[in-house]
Amino acid sequence: MKRLLFITISLFTIVLATQAQVGDLPRSTPAEQGVKTQNVLDFINAINDVPETELHHVMIARHGHVIAEMHPAPFSAQDAHTLYSESKTFASMGVGIAIDENLLRLTDRVAAFFPDKLPDTISNNLAQMTVRDLLIMASGIKPDWFLRNLSNDWIKEWLSKPVNNKPGKIFDYDSLCTFMLSAIVQRVTGLTLLEYLNEKLFIPMHITEVDWEESPDGISTGGWGLRLQAESQLKMGLLLLGHGNWHGKQLIPAEWIEDAIQPHIRYEWYKDTDAPTENNQGYGYQIWRCKWPTAFRADGAYGQFIVCVPESDLVVVINMCTSHTHGHDVLGCIWDKLLPGMQESPLKADRKTQHDLDVICNNNTLIPTATTQKSKRKLPITLQLEENKHNLNSIVIDEDNHIVLDYTNAPRETFTYGALSYKKQDYRGPQWLRSQLEGMPPYSIKALPLNCGLKHNFEASTMFGWTDDDHAVIDIYYVNWISHTTITINFADNTITILDNFNTDNPETIHFKCVS
Repeated sequence: MKRLLFITISLFTIVLATQAQVGDLPRSTPAEQGVKTQNVLDFINAINDVPETELHHVMIARHGHVIAEMHPAPFSAQDAHTLYSESKTFASMGVGIAIDENLLRLTDRVAAFFPDKLPDTISNNLAQMTVRDLLIMASGIKPDWFLRNLSNDWIKEWLSKPVNNKPGKIFDYDSLCTFMLSAIVQRVTGLTLLEYLNEKLFIPMHITEVDWEESPDGISTGGWGLRLQAESQLKMGLLLLGHGNWHGKQLIPAEWIEDAIQPHIRYEWYKDTDAPTENNQGYGYQIWRCKWPTAFRADGAYGQFIVCVPESDLVVVINMCTSHTHGHDVLGCIWDKLLPGMQESPLKADRKTQHDLDVICNNNTLIPTATTQKSKRKLPITLQLEENKHNLNSIVIDEDNHIVLDYTNAPRETFTYGALSYKKQDYRGPQWLRSQLEGMPPYSIKALPLNCGLKHNFEASTMFGWTDDDHAVIDIYYVNWISHTTITINFADNTITILDNFNTDNPETIHFKCVS
């Protein structure tokens, strides 16, 4: 489907600034790299069909070459994506580099790094906790997912928790373990984890579009909050497959990567006789083992993956927004559809299938809620709204069916959205309009402060349209983030409904104060 994209001057500047690092990796066809094109096409079709799944970026590399990529509109290759717990694997690499520089040891005691943050009484378990225990998520502390929402001193608060289990024995997944690793790296290097990885990893790999959330006291969050473009994630996968060597330079010790990808621990309730799943194959140093033998992955909430299959010299990057129920279904598509197409030698070109693959990859678009039907209502329309939790003050629909949302005293600022084209003789399909924001998109994490450390160049790409004379729909995608908001305007009962995809069970309905 042909698309028209409206880009503001400010957005154009951003694209120029980041364009250089997109396209760094060599491109090829599946056949040239010994992969059956039909299998790649089947894989793309299969992940498109996974229920409750919204794909944002997909990239596949074999033998160091990108053989397929898809960035469904309104997303683009230039858009960085928030990685959630995929960030943990990058944090692990920072720890490995620091160990190689003799700044750390796996056996170092966690308490020794934070004498100023320790409780008055130190338990034996806390005294025994090591860096390795944090890496394998076996601190002995019960995870407290609300700690970061309530406290401004995460280190002190976390160290004050009871260490009920002996460290190193019981796997209990906790993002604060990774945050503590980040804090340790900062203590021994004098740099934030992001600054350290910029120097040691990102700049040498030409990864410049990167930021990382920070704690209230300026520590990279480590366990979440990293933002990267899909191609930069692919570079990390290739670095892991290359045993830490990047174009002849050893950026990460090969021994560290080999140790990091081993299954050091797993949930205690799994038995060896259980059927293999993506969760019971073991956990390394902030890296998951996969159901497919030899494969391992970086894994983040809502479907953020870097999947490495060493035996096939294959890396697959997927960024999406999916339910937890279906996240691992996408991994199954790799094993069932893509891997059977791996061959040892280059294959004869399949021009028809390659054409079909190019069409679906280059023309994929998310389906908006709105339709092309035009309302008979007289425009412009201004809706003044009652007080609401989103702090949305008004909605304006202008003569061209463009939308302006005005947020008052809110983290989201005023911005303008695009409309559908209604001229039948010149219909070009759904048309997305991008706008730059100064505020924060909807986010599932409520940590304090919410977005410290992030560059404030968030962007929204939006579609507006009518379903009938009484109903209009605004689809808002925060394209260099992850979230999606749908606003439905109902003139029949004078209400709007706002639904963030992170809050699908509790949409907010707001009444109009007046219509003008």
